[in-house]
Amino acid sequence: MGIAKERTLLNVYLVMFLVHTSQIGLGIIGVQRVIFVEAKQDAWIAVIIGGLLVHLIIWIICKTLQATEHDDIFSLHTFVYGKTIGAVMNLLFIAYLLLAYTSIALGYVEMALTWMYPDFPLSGGVLILIVLTIYALYGGGIRLAAGVSFITFFLTIWIVVLMFAPLKYAEWIHLLPILEATPSQMARGVFKTAYTMLGFEILYVVYPFIKEKEKVLKFAQIGVFFTTFLITAATVFAIVFFSPKQLEVTIWASLSMFTIVKFSFIERFEYVLIPLWLLVIFPNLVLFMWAVTRGGKAVFHLKQKYGLFFF
Repeated sequence: MGIAKERTLLNVYLVMFLVHTSQIGLGIIGVQRVIFVEAKQDAWIAVIIGGLLVHLIIWIICKTLQATEHDDIFSLHTFVYGKTIGAVMNLLFIAYLLLAYTSIALGYVEMALTWMYPDFPLSGGVLILIVLTIYALYGGGIRLAAGVSFITFFLTIWIVVLMFAPLKYAEWIHLLPILEATPSQMARGVFKTAYTMLGFEILYVVYPFIKEKEKVLKFAQIGVFFTTFLITAATVFAIVFFSPKQLEVTIWASLSMFTIVKFSFIERFEYVLIPLWLLVIFPNLVLFMWAVTRGGKAVFHLKQKYGLFFF
């Protein structure tokens, strides 16, 4: 697919933001419930184990890419499997990226309509996100996608501080007994973290555009560590804030916890948080769709700006 031009290359520290923002999206809003159903009060341990597995996978990805002269996963598939099977593998990866994009878009719109605009059509909400994605990516590329990830990270990082607000109602006894989950329950809990932990595979596509590739592993691991920390904290806070029966039926646990945040000038803080969460999921949408257009260029030889509309 050719060597990336110097003007399109990204500073290696941006890898941390690309990996982190591609992971932190919609999943952290409600992942606590699905893990708790499987591992109960040991759900936070399942998150840590899942994070450690992601660290291992990141190491494998970086070592794989460093060991080959090929650009990204699309050319790597062709090299390993041949032209025909490689094209099939590339199509499967493109389909996966499209499904990830669709899942994030539908999930966010469903949440926004449930909490704020129950009479607004789902298709209309998704169309708005699609138009925003096209507007962001048309005429832009990986530098724009990285810029969106970098800016939105600093625009939304203050939300992390508000996660501590529910702790004044915490019942820490809910964390006991520790290590009660069986190995099979823990394994299912780890598996349930996948929806939130996934996103790091974007490295397979952005790698050719990174300067100082020997440092990619370090910054990618920092991004994963920060993601694991946030999801673990969100899971612990949900376990100690809700009763076990409440948590099992609370679909958007993080959002429900934020309803107790009160300001003198804002009656319902979730009405501010849900629109702001668009900034959290938007880098995911931009990165996944950009990766899809890269796949379209590799498989169908479509220019990325045309592939954007096609996909």
